[in-house]
Amino acid sequence: MNDIYLKFAMKPMMIERRSFEWLAAHMASNKALKFTKPSLANGGNNNIAIIPIHGILTKRSGIFDGMLGMTSYDEIQQQISAALLDDTVQTILLDIDSPGGETSGLFDLADFIYQARSQKTIWAVCNDEAYSAAYGIACSAEKVFINRTSGVGSIGVIASHIDQSAFDEKQGVKYTTVFAGNRKNDLNPHEPLTSESMQTLQSEVSRLYNMFVELVARNRSLTTEAVKATEAGLYFGIDAIQTGLADEILTFPECIQKAASQSFIRTITMTETVPTINPDELLTQGKIQGRSEYHTEALELFRLCKLSKMPEKLGDFLEQNIPVNEAREQLMQLLADRTGLEILSTVSLEPTPQENPVIQAAKARSQQMKLTA
Repeated sequence: MNDIYLKFAMKPMMIERRSFEWLAAHMASNKALKFTKPSLANGGNNNIAIIPIHGILTKRSGIFDGMLGMTSYDEIQQQISAALLDDTVQTILLDIDSPGGETSGLFDLADFIYQARSQKTIWAVCNDEAYSAAYGIACSAEKVFINRTSGVGSIGVIASHIDQSAFDEKQGVKYTTVFAGNRKNDLNPHEPLTSESMQTLQSEVSRLYNMFVELVARNRSLTTEAVKATEAGLYFGIDAIQTGLADEILTFPECIQKAASQSFIRTITMTETVPTINPDELLTQGKIQGRSEYHTEALELFRLCKLSKMPEKLGDFLEQNIPVNEAREQLMQLLADRTGLEILSTVSLEPTPQENPVIQAAKARSQQMKLTA
């Protein structure tokens, strides 16, 4: 019997029952699966990190995990941590396709994801199946998305004792175990299961089950009674949503698109500022586009320079993008300096057929000064 198989068979597992049986048969036959785990991926320009969670879930990475189609909790946490530290990442998508796995390490990872939700958006996509321990990971995200045929659930714990004493006897092998401590030999696969060992195993399975139920209830805002009412069943499509185990039916590409739009909106909200206007760019754009605003201002500047008999100033005003009001003030100041008169900025510069209004205002001001003297 394969030792790796015994490793899994002799401990409680959070795994869908049929997958547990498949694991047993697979490990016993010692066949290897071709499986390549993708690394941390970035969703192009959409600031999305896609974390693959595929195959049987284990506590730590092993040398044969890739061949056996396994993913470790440690590896998942490392990739999520990297995404949290990456300033370019705003949304983390957990791409889940797993029947479940070991209980050891699951609760720590689930709590880590649940707390990380305060740092960045974390969504779970059940990209075929998210059962048992895999659902424990999925429910820790802010939202759980499924497609029409993918399944979630199997909220339960399973353990098996392998009694191979009859097999040993057929092989002519007899095991003699020497131990100290009455419970040290519990769950020995080379001996039949005792009632005390059975009670111990059942007690541990029940303890882990209650922990699992409380985890799902907290993460999905459900009562423990509602979670237990699922009876570790599998739920698909709309049934999963009605049971409260999922939020929306979306394909994986649709989830990426939804996450991309959310990331875009979040980016705008966090970074949007009042745009600064570059006068030179505005002037150039006005010249190129022939905007009426620029045309009107240019004509007004031309009129003011002509009335003030300083047409040479027009080029400076246009080059420096001087507003009309400021140009008017500068022209009046220049006239005052030249004539020794104070020209009020309130003088209307509307042209009249009779006389240049600037000169007319200067004459009126000059006459007033003479009368006062």
